[in-house]
Amino acid sequence: MKFFTYDYGNWKAYQWPYLILKIKNYLKLKKKDKYSIILIDPGVYELGDSDHFSWEGKIDIDEFLDSLPDNHYFSFDYPGDMNPKFTDIFLKKSWDNAKKYSKHPQYITTVQYRFNNYLSFIEWFDDYNELTMTSNIMGLGNICKQKGCNSFLKHALPYAFKNSKANWIHIYGANLFTIPYIDKLGKMFNKKVSVDNRKWEYYRKSSERPYWFKEYIKKIECYLN
Repeated sequence: MKFFTYDYGNWKAYQWPYLILKIKNYLKLKKKDKYSIILIDPGVYELGDSDHFSWEGKIDIDEFLDSLPDNHYFSFDYPGDMNPKFTDIFLKKSWDNAKKYSKHPQYITTVQYRFNNYLSFIEWFDDYNELTMTSNIMGLGNICKQKGCNSFLKHALPYAFKNSKANWIHIYGANLFTIPYIDKLGKMFNKKVSVDNRKWEYYRKSSERPYWFKEYIKKIECYLN
């Protein structure tokens, strides 16, 4: 399992090879080659009060994807849980983007669905799973607000791992208590697995974040063992 997190400019303290960051920050990032793999998200927190991203129309997605090296990947999706009043819009936009870009080798095909709705998850998952995912990476969104390893996750995640045509599954925002379950499913169904999380740094001073990051990694390793 690979764990991705954000870099707040203190890489020497973290020394962590797996980075996830917003597309706007990626474009500003120097020395990208110091990371083994970079996952790029569209900056979903902007959707809390908008039905679109501030950079839309300013970045040519086809050109951007073509510019990415083999170990950098981008997902252009809209999590429905960011703003319930825009859920229908977000579902359509995410699906349209997946259909348009899933064949690109640097695109992560991320499944979006109605939050905490198992039937919606199955319906949308099956549709996304029919797409050609050239990168061989399927993302599962709408996870970051799930608490613990709950009933929804214990139904949705096994279905995804059992049926996904992609060899690599990335779960966005997986909480600490779900990570061992995800790791177990990856081994059970012979899938490459990755997760990301930034909750370890919440309410921490910048100077303290390297320490708390190391402590969080220790917890993950403890849970996995």
